[in-house]
Amino acid sequence: MSTTRRTFLRGAGGFTLALPLLPSLMPRGAGAKGEWTIPPRFVSICTQHGAVWEDFMHPSDDSLTESMNYAGHQIRRGDLSLSVEGDRASLSTVLSGSSDILTPALAAKMNVIRGLDIPFYIGHHRGGHLGNWAANDGNGEDGVIQQGNPTPSIDQLLAWSPTFYDDLSTTLERSLIVAASHSYGWSSPQTQSGEIQQMASEYSSLALFNRIFVPEEEETSPRPPVVDRVLENYNSLRQSDRRLSSRDRQRLDEHIERIDELQRRLSVQVSCGDVDVPRQDADQIRGEPSYYVDPDLQAQAWSLYNDVIVTAFLCGTSRIAVLGITDHFSPFTGDWHQDVAHQAHLPDGDRQADLMAGNQDTFESVMLDLIAKLDVDEGDGSTLLDNTLVQWTQESGPFTHESIDTTVVTAGSAGGCVRTGQYIDYRNLDVLAEEEFYQDTPVRLYAGLLHQQYLATTLQVMGLSPGEYEIQPGGGYPDLFIGEGRGGLYPESVRNVRGEMLPWIES
Repeated sequence: MSTTRRTFLRGAGGFTLALPLLPSLMPRGAGAKGEWTIPPRFVSICTQHGAVWEDFMHPSDDSLTESMNYAGHQIRRGDLSLSVEGDRASLSTVLSGSSDILTPALAAKMNVIRGLDIPFYIGHHRGGHLGNWAANDGNGEDGVIQQGNPTPSIDQLLAWSPTFYDDLSTTLERSLIVAASHSYGWSSPQTQSGEIQQMASEYSSLALFNRIFVPEEEETSPRPPVVDRVLENYNSLRQSDRRLSSRDRQRLDEHIERIDELQRRLSVQVSCGDVDVPRQDADQIRGEPSYYVDPDLQAQAWSLYNDVIVTAFLCGTSRIAVLGITDHFSPFTGDWHQDVAHQAHLPDGDRQADLMAGNQDTFESVMLDLIAKLDVDEGDGSTLLDNTLVQWTQESGPFTHESIDTTVVTAGSAGGCVRTGQYIDYRNLDVLAEEEFYQDTPVRLYAGLLHQQYLATTLQVMGLSPGEYEIQPGGGYPDLFIGEGRGGLYPESVRNVRGEMLPWIES
């Protein structure tokens, strides 16, 4: 039997929704990629470190059956092939799970993309996932240079884009930031000005639920706008002859913007039917003494977060979510950073096995759990997953700290804009960037295409035109920065295409 959205919502997370078809889910205006029957959603899942060897992370290169010349080198692609043994299904060692959930139909809605590079030594970072390269730990000269050039992350570009959110009538939260430190936006988002600051994160699934669902109230007389209470004082001070510094004026404007956004949210009309409060809170689970070495508890917590995200999307109360996963999904009790991630290259393979197993559990317990829950009927024959783009990114590629050959795992077609069911390799196999050895086997990093191009592609898939996000025409997102000594890895042929849609992505 196929699972409908109503069936899911009645059972998920210990709460019930009697969900009607919402006006916000009806046809919308044309975006950059044409008209959507249902507006798209965006989910970013970010994890620390990386450093999983390619043989564990990626499907077999034997599946790369097509090639083309692009940006001066050969790129390759092939169809994803799901292998099933007993009750386990896999696209690769890491990208595996229960065959009851990771079905051929679900795998056909995924992509595995490799060969995307941040072209400087970014070290440990938070902002590289979504476009704020300045948010890194400053390892090396390049990182210090980037500290002076912060940019909004793409989720916040979407959250405040009138193209993406052309109708806010049911939107209570523009973006759900779940246990994440990867989201950055302007201090004055309405005017896209001020400082770039880290967005506040929520760790309580119950608090998140309470922010995006409100109980139905009896009809009362309209409340006076909140902004009216301070507008007179604001105008008097802002337009007075007092010597206000530019920073003072900026702070006043930011304050009035926050009140205006609060007023907008108070005016939202939500129609989700009866809602029962969840019986569990992820934050309470995270407080268990054994939580950080208990993968089962971690899976429970993230399942609760996923439930709230799915129901928020279905209700139209939000269309963006950013998840930051610092859990390692491992019983390892030592220092994961130093004892595992920084030792994953050792030839005995023990720490690499720990890292690989933790990433596999992360995929199954978080991403696979989420996309399976999203794959429910929207009411028009498509599923919620079909109208969403979910991406999983890691902090580095196969080598800890190194942002060459990073992998992006996606699911969903964003309303038919993204071609799915693919394994894509954008590396230039003629440009060796670095080499290490694993159990006497050489592991090589090859330069590929620029991460700016992937982020620009994502923004276009979500409906934005280049003029809404480009810092320089044709530059992708964010601005171009090539680290010292890396210019030869990224010739003009690669730099010149960074504003284009990535090959094979567009449906």
